[in-house]
Amino acid sequence: MHISSLENLRTCLKKHVAPDQRFQNRRLSVLDIGSADINGSYRPIFDLMNVDYKGVDLVAGPGVDHVLDNPNSLPFEDSRFDITFSGQTFEHADFFWKIFEEMTRVTRPDGLIVVITPSSGPVHRYPVDCYRFNLDSMDALAQLAGVHLVDAWRSDFGPWCDVVGVFRKDLPSNPNLLGPPDLSLKLAQPAQNSFPDGVPDEVEHGSGTQDCYEFLSCVQQIIEPRFYTEIGVEYGKSLQLADCPALGIDPAPQLKAPLDPRHKLCQTTSDDFFWLTDRHALMQPIDLCYIDGMHQIEFVLRDFMYMERHCHSGSVVIIDDIYPTHPIQGERIRRSRFWTGDVWKIVTIFRNVRPDLILMPLDTSPTGSLLVLGLDPTNNALWEKYDLLIEWSLRDSSDAPEEVVHRTKKFDPRDPVVEKVLKMIRLSRDDASESSAIARISDLLTGSLPRMLAPT
Repeated sequence: MHISSLENLRTCLKKHVAPDQRFQNRRLSVLDIGSADINGSYRPIFDLMNVDYKGVDLVAGPGVDHVLDNPNSLPFEDSRFDITFSGQTFEHADFFWKIFEEMTRVTRPDGLIVVITPSSGPVHRYPVDCYRFNLDSMDALAQLAGVHLVDAWRSDFGPWCDVVGVFRKDLPSNPNLLGPPDLSLKLAQPAQNSFPDGVPDEVEHGSGTQDCYEFLSCVQQIIEPRFYTEIGVEYGKSLQLADCPALGIDPAPQLKAPLDPRHKLCQTTSDDFFWLTDRHALMQPIDLCYIDGMHQIEFVLRDFMYMERHCHSGSVVIIDDIYPTHPIQGERIRRSRFWTGDVWKIVTIFRNVRPDLILMPLDTSPTGSLLVLGLDPTNNALWEKYDLLIEWSLRDSSDAPEEVVHRTKKFDPRDPVVEKVLKMIRLSRDDASESSAIARISDLLTGSLPRMLAPT
């Protein structure tokens, strides 16, 4: 199981189940074909909807409620289930079309049939690996079974680049039954906003030479962005620093002051913003972006990837929370007030997969920041390896290394070289020389770490 497949299911349910009034007033029955928990399962997502779930597979194991005697026959009566689903299974099925016909048979006339299956990726036998699928494959399945293909997409997250097909046996006679996409948090992974009391003082502290918002304010003043974006608005303190048109993305902001008329706020998760809204109507080319959302590596990496596609070579991205000051702060599950999660892993990923990026880790308070330069919206290296990168990151359960906790390789945000770099970026916009400025900045910073300021 790869993490982007789980996100594809969330998107599907938000688009086609949550807003459908026909699904609102009954406890839904769900059949998951190929449900074995192999490095993950779809079941926790369905459980968020409080459904009657049944998982079937060919062998007994975690996540399997019923073992099939015949892989091409489902032991259920006609029109039994509201949602019939199969994820990461069709590629392992000798005769996937027979399974799809069975899925159609056991689905209610007003129900939903969903298939998620890879379009690419390496061979992985369970026990065989027979097929890869294109968008046209979903149309062919609809024609075969005499159902309607109501939605289909191909994920950009590699190496699997899943194809998703959403089918209905009957289309609604009243189109008003379908409302707009539900962008609530019902199906989203919850934020870890609570924390225990009584955590030792040795855990509960930050570090740094300059407050992160004070540094962000300096960046705003130097580069004078024409358009600013941020993920994670919370109280609005960082968004209010922007003296330009700006967009904030946060599903549950708690603003302490009214927004500037030039600022827009999209109250949704970042995944929903990029998947389910008309983002092109809200976005402009980004000069400055601040990422301070969910404190887990899969989210911060996706946020960066999404945002980079709207950046240019002279854009500046700041990622918050790269420096836990105690190993407990750097864990994925929150156990302290000061908490970075495993955002710190983003530096290693960038260094290994995107050596073209210029990385300036900064000693900001309380939990460090990463200044990223040299953006390239055409670079797909992170997209092509996304699921493998997250699989590696989640498999590595070791604590944040000493180099991270003690910030042994960082820039002081007050270092004159930081201001010089930002001014080079700003000046390059006037004469359209961003690319040459990035090359000069790269030369300037080569071999510059570790770097210390003289005592004041």
